[in-house]
Amino acid sequence: MARTDTDPTIPSDQDALLAGIASRALEDKTSAEPLRLQVAAAGKEVTTLELPASAAAPLLAMLKAFAEGKPVSVHAADAEVTAQQAADLLNVSRPYLVGLVDKGVLPARMVGNQRRLPLKDVLAYKQDTQAKRRAALDELAKSDQELGLR
Repeated sequence: MARTDTDPTIPSDQDALLAGIASRALEDKTSAEPLRLQVAAAGKEVTTLELPASAAAPLLAMLKAFAEGKPVSVHAADAEVTAQQAADLLNVSRPYLVGLVDKGVLPARMVGNQRRLPLKDVLAYKQDTQAKRRAALDELAKSDQELGLR
């Protein structure tokens, strides 16, 4: 069976070790400025690359996940995911996700009898819900401080 762009890559133990070394090296180097990386395969010429600053954080997150032995997928913004993949990304059940689609919270199209959701919309929903949770927690913490509970 051919690998698709939504299939995760599962790191080997050696991959995890190398990713850990690379993530630690990059961790304190991320900034608003582009990064300059040198890349070389064994016995090949060294090539210097400029990595956009905006690409550093996703690369670092991928390397950290690899270092922990977690499967990793990289998706283009126009990619689509199945309902199950979207549910996994949001850490919710598939029926809950289908309910979000049915309510119009998330867009989807039908391919046969399966729903396909734009990945960018799933990720935007995830970011929005995380921001709302963070705001609610900040409000609770503020209330706690005002009441002298913390």
